[in-house]
Amino acid sequence: MPDLRIATVIALLVAAGATYAQQPPAPVVQIDYVSETEIVPTVAVPGTIYSRNDVQVTAGVAGQLIMVAEPGTLVPAGAAVASIDKEPLLLQRAEQEVLLERAEINIRQLSSQLRRQQELQGSSLVSEFELEQTQANRDLAVADAKLIKVRLRQIDDQIRRADVRAPFTGVVTNRLHRAGEDVSRGEVLAAMTDIHNMEVRAFVPLKHLPRTVVGERIDVFATDTQFTGSIRSLVPTGDIRSQTFEARIDLPLEASGAWTVGQLVSVGIPIRTGAQTLAIPRDAMVLRQDGSYVFRINEENKAERIAVDIGDSAGDMIAVSGMLNAGDRVAVRGAENLREGAEVKILMSQSDAVQATAEEI
Repeated sequence: MPDLRIATVIALLVAAGATYAQQPPAPVVQIDYVSETEIVPTVAVPGTIYSRNDVQVTAGVAGQLIMVAEPGTLVPAGAAVASIDKEPLLLQRAEQEVLLERAEINIRQLSSQLRRQQELQGSSLVSEFELEQTQANRDLAVADAKLIKVRLRQIDDQIRRADVRAPFTGVVTNRLHRAGEDVSRGEVLAAMTDIHNMEVRAFVPLKHLPRTVVGERIDVFATDTQFTGSIRSLVPTGDIRSQTFEARIDLPLEASGAWTVGQLVSVGIPIRTGAQTLAIPRDAMVLRQDGSYVFRINEENKAERIAVDIGDSAGDMIAVSGMLNAGDRVAVRGAENLREGAEVKILMSQSDAVQATAEEI
């Protein structure tokens, strides 16, 4: 009899283990929270990235080129983009220095002669005419010396201009002349662009002009990257054919690491005034033929299917209405395979992970 009881217990344990093994593991989901926020609906319009600083580098003086930076060279602000031979200017400066020395010698001689004549002015040895002539010659010599000093300053300015320096830190994008060529003043030598300070120029439909305000923060996105810019200026004159106006949007400096000048992007233009509403991440939506719904995860970590109506969207958030409250947990990963009442295993939400990382730091 004891052997029969032991066999019965073993059989029950085996059956229970087989039943447990047949049960599927609890589905794993990632959650986020329902929030109450202002949703401003937007429409995407195309835009193009431009550099805030884009210049043509011109020769400051006429002469023979010694160096012009190659395309692709990153030139710091104040560094030389091109250099022109300074030897002819240095020779002109040396000539003017000699002329200045002669003028100063002449001034000393005439000043001494004028002083002697003034001492003899009361006698009959010096006439009034001779005295006036000597004084005039001395004054002319002083004026000549001043003129030579002005010429020296002009030559120094030309020597300074012989090195064409970058007005900002940028990349040389084009080179029109090379070392060894003779160029005239004002001739275009190269072009350079600032790749760090960028802006977006977007052409917005005229009907959205009342809701596009200078200084407003606005989303700019391309592929899987998004940045928030600021509207710097508007050109409210509409184009007759396209019925659009131009908006210029400053991008943050970090955008230069992901985007480049000339790239096409999209700009989220507000189309209506925002309103406070319940909102959830887009990934929490489950769309089926019988309607739209989300899975709320209750305190017992069980899934509750909640039907919702979809409203306006902005970025990754979408407005919804239904049996939800701010702070409710909703599944954003793994919701597609859930069913009503299913017990789930929760991964840390993205917002909680960011907060935990910040607290550790």
